[in-house]
Amino acid sequence: MKHFLATLLCAGLAALPAAAQETDATDQSVFIFGGRYHSGHQEDIFTPLGPFGFDYEDNYVFGAGYQQFFYTMGDLRFGLEAGTAIGVGDAVRGEIWGGVVGRYDGIDLGPVTVSPAVTFGLSAITNTIGIESNRIAPGADPTLLFYVAPEISVWQNDHPELEYFFRIQHRSGAGGLLGGMGDGHNAAAIGVRYKF
Repeated sequence: MKHFLATLLCAGLAALPAAAQETDATDQSVFIFGGRYHSGHQEDIFTPLGPFGFDYEDNYVFGAGYQQFFYTMGDLRFGLEAGTAIGVGDAVRGEIWGGVVGRYDGIDLGPVTVSPAVTFGLSAITNTIGIESNRIAPGADPTLLFYVAPEISVWQNDHPELEYFFRIQHRSGAGGLLGGMGDGHNAAAIGVRYKF
């Protein structure tokens, strides 16, 4: 199942450049972020307290990534994201991920623009950390899970190349579909992105 999903993802990613349209001068970006893992679930962001209501662990994540957009449709842009992160706390773990990213660049609020985005892909880790270690069912393997990263970013309109963002780093087996895992791990993170 893992190999099938990885092959399917790679085939989809390879097809994107073929459908490319001309993009603007900021179709690539690099970013860094830092955050904290929590024992909740991804949907807990929608509770009244949002990220302030999470039960945070003493485990932290620091990462970096790269995005490139290949397809533009109005204010919607689609491309690829790849990244790597390190988790530190009760243990040290490495993570890499890759996936398809989509974003909407059209919420103009006067001097700033707000952009929601989401990345879907796969995440591989060296070992578990925090609550994820307790969520491993007998026979489950959390090494390769689905990756979902919803985010909201903001930038000043006179400096569009630099933006700040909040994102949720989410790993999950989607109810046992991948790795025999249900939920994996979640982190709330803030970061900065440079577009070029």
